[in-house]
Amino acid sequence: MDLDDYQTTYLLYAPAKNPAGWNLDLAAFGAALDAAFHDVRYESEQGRQLRLCFWAVTEDGIVFDGFATNEGRDTVLLTDNTPGEAAVFIAWLRDSFLPSPDLIRFTTEPAVERGIETDWRMPATGDTASIAEELKHHIQVVEG
Repeated sequence: MDLDDYQTTYLLYAPAKNPAGWNLDLAAFGAALDAAFHDVRYESEQGRQLRLCFWAVTEDGIVFDGFATNEGRDTVLLTDNTPGEAAVFIAWLRDSFLPSPDLIRFTTEPAVERGIETDWRMPATGDTASIAEELKHHIQVVEG
């Protein structure tokens, strides 16, 4: 398996002991996406919970598609990204949006499908390469 090309859904969320620790205001999140990314579209969607569905593209052409919600734990979900692509978004979220860099926990769709409920902790420091390595390590552990 080539982990550089492995695409999956990433769930990013606040720590269980501080579920609202991101102070995630959906309107502010949409405005922050607008300010940070080359092309952005988003809309609020009411279902079981209020969430902000978004689509954003970097100047380098990396596409982020997902949603953010602040019901339960503050959460952002990214669909169909490689570890390297997701690392770009995570670095922005951690370094430019969250009130503290040590507040990101994460998992992936394969972990959820296997019933693995462990909260993985994103490092509070490091560049996109180190974030991508953390995501790859997670995938290696989950996929066996």
